Amino acid sequence: MRIPLSWLKEFVSLDLTVEALSEVMTLAGLEVDKVEKTPFSFQGVVVAEIKETSPHPNADKLKVAKVFDGSETMQVVCGDPKCRAGMKVALATVGATLGEIKIKRSKLRDVESFGMLCSEKELSLSEDDRGIMELGQDAPLGVPLSDLLGDIIFEISLTPNLGHCMSILGIGRDVAAMLDQKVKVPSFELKESSQSAQVKVTIKDPENCFRYGARTVRNIQVGPSPDWLKSRLENSGIRSINNVVDVTNYVMLEMGQPLHAFDQKKVEGQTIFVESTTSPITFETLDGIKRQIPENTLMICDAHGPIAIAGVMGGANSEVSEATTDIILESASFNPSAVRRAGKALGLRSESSARFERGIDFEMVLTALDRAASLIAELGGGEVCQGKVDEMPKKRPKKPIKLRLNRTNDILGTKLSFNEIESFLKRLEMEVKGKEESLEITVPSYRNDIHDEIDLIEEVARIYGYNNIQKGKSPAIHSSLPHAPIYVMEKKVRESLIGSGLQEFLTCDLISPELTKLCLEKGLGEKEEIKVLKPSSVDQSILRMSLLPGMLQAVKYNFDRKNRDIRAFEMGRIHFKDGDHYRERMMAAILLTGKRSPEHWESKGGDVDFFDLKGIFENLIEGGKYAPTRLKSFHPGKQASLDVEESRLGVMGEVHPEILKRLDIEAPIYFGQIDLHEWMAILPKEKLMTPLPQFPGSDRDWTFTLQGDVPLGSVFDVIDLFPSKLLKKTLLLDIYESEKIGKNKKNVTFRFIYRNDRKTLEQPQVEKEHERLIHHVTERMRDFIS
Repeated sequence: MRIPLSWLKEFVSLDLTVEALSEVMTLAGLEVDKVEKTPFSFQGVVVAEIKETSPHPNADKLKVAKVFDGSETMQVVCGDPKCRAGMKVALATVGATLGEIKIKRSKLRDVESFGMLCSEKELSLSEDDRGIMELGQDAPLGVPLSDLLGDIIFEISLTPNLGHCMSILGIGRDVAAMLDQKVKVPSFELKESSQSAQVKVTIKDPENCFRYGARTVRNIQVGPSPDWLKSRLENSGIRSINNVVDVTNYVMLEMGQPLHAFDQKKVEGQTIFVESTTSPITFETLDGIKRQIPENTLMICDAHGPIAIAGVMGGANSEVSEATTDIILESASFNPSAVRRAGKALGLRSESSARFERGIDFEMVLTALDRAASLIAELGGGEVCQGKVDEMPKKRPKKPIKLRLNRTNDILGTKLSFNEIESFLKRLEMEVKGKEESLEITVPSYRNDIHDEIDLIEEVARIYGYNNIQKGKSPAIHSSLPHAPIYVMEKKVRESLIGSGLQEFLTCDLISPELTKLCLEKGLGEKEEIKVLKPSSVDQSILRMSLLPGMLQAVKYNFDRKNRDIRAFEMGRIHFKDGDHYRERMMAAILLTGKRSPEHWESKGGDVDFFDLKGIFENLIEGGKYAPTRLKSFHPGKQASLDVEESRLGVMGEVHPEILKRLDIEAPIYFGQIDLHEWMAILPKEKLMTPLPQFPGSDRDWTFTLQGDVPLGSVFDVIDLFPSKLLKKTLLLDIYESEKIGKNKKNVTFRFIYRNDRKTLEQPQVEKEHERLIHHVTERMRDFIS
């Protein structure tokens, strides 16, 4: 947001340097990104007045003007037929530069000219080249034009909670509070004619339109805005259009209240309805684009149909043009969600919608309406009709917020007194009641961001000054949640998965009915789904019962953008209904697809498979056992459960091809998820520490032929039953399948690590223990080993 210093000075008494004012704004929470002077492409151009004109003796289309710049009178030849005595103009004197052009003393048809009278286009101020630029009669003679039009501009970034600062008045309030001043609100006089307003307003959707004000202004003359108004708008980053539109933009920047002007003669029936669409419609907006308006979009309508998208953009069918003589001014308060939904659906965002989305001052609607009507009548020569419309379906009661003195000091680590806190809040135009122990604060209507005690504490900190708060540890205990076991578990799992080279995905908790149906069909949710009462769209109307649908949507998004190698995880909650109870569980999910490693000229890198997924889970959870499963969500024969002790922590496998086909994904996807709550339940309450081994171990490998349909988990189960104090670890080294070893057979190689915790093992001991192990396994699996 761009803030001209000259405009801000109308609201606050400022005798600070630019650097000091920037620091005040920063301490108020207004991030100053940049401070700049208005850039101009000209030099040596001053304000001058035409004293007299006469026809050029040798050219019918030229005039000879006597121009006074406050110190001397000079002769200038001009080709603008509007050139007349009494005009205040921009005079480029001899030696001045306009971009790359240097003004010189010259002769035009034998008449000397000592300068040039400039148009706005020649000064690069606008594209207007219809004649010389006419300045206001109050412009002081001899003053450089850059000083007259120039200003110091503050570029400020506003956080989402500072919607009340999206105006000069809002910035002025905060700066005044920081400087312990009263903000100065410019006064204006509204003169009404004897004619009464005929427009009528009906709010049919009170949930999305909180208040609607309207006024009628007649007999106006639409035309260019005066220089001061153009300059203000352009310095604020808004292009000048005409005096009516410029006034609505000016008041929006000044007071933070968006306004819109309709050509009254184009409003059918002189009646305005505020209602939401019941079905999709086509509507042409001010930019000349015919847009498809979705169902449930808040619209401004007349007796014939829509004339504007509420809070977003007006319609071409009611646009103010140069032929307009009568207008209807709109000033309203719309539901931020309705405006945000419409803007997002249409891909439209304007200065007005940005303010509505953050919430505007409910009480400013009529003040801004009167301010705009007064300015339009002044600049356009119109008459403000008597009376105004003010439709307000529901009144908004002001609810006090309790603020505890001790709580404030505990949070901030300060020792502020009752009187100090009361003073800070009153500087922010808040109403303060109560005793020293507890205050009752009523916040102004423009502070939509303040709802709770902690918000008030933040305001106290702002005015007191963050730089005045002493360093030290606050005695307050802010929250116990970060130390809750589930959050500690989340952190550890996240760190482990990131360490395994996975990228974290964040997907929405809400999914579509189609995805929910797919989950239920494929066994991804065994309970009843939970539907959202008032969803923003059908595609986000049901709480997810698995992390798989959202992650598959993210995969499809990446595949469509040529990113096909994905190693990702997500930490998130799933939701379901269990009888009369609503449940949620914290889950950790892993998804792999594509190449195991980036392709390189030295090695192509193989595709990921089930064992890559299993390896990540093994690294995450020690002591887990993997058993075959028959879940419909996974490929038959390529899935397993993860069990620890007697608890099933999760499942994994290759996602069933039918699911991928439904989502138009043409690559194998390996997915697994675990329940963190189940895992926490089986963790030991006390941690057992095992010292690092003091003596070396000894390895032995064993390769044998196993029937192809026997899961390797069965072999591990048999090995686990082997009674040995020397066997410390068992690893699967290789699986080999070939027709040479027989149909439905595979060679598997295991590595066994033996170690004595008290002394160094000798070779005979290792050989004997290894032979015992082989005998143990072959005896128990004689029907499957050959």
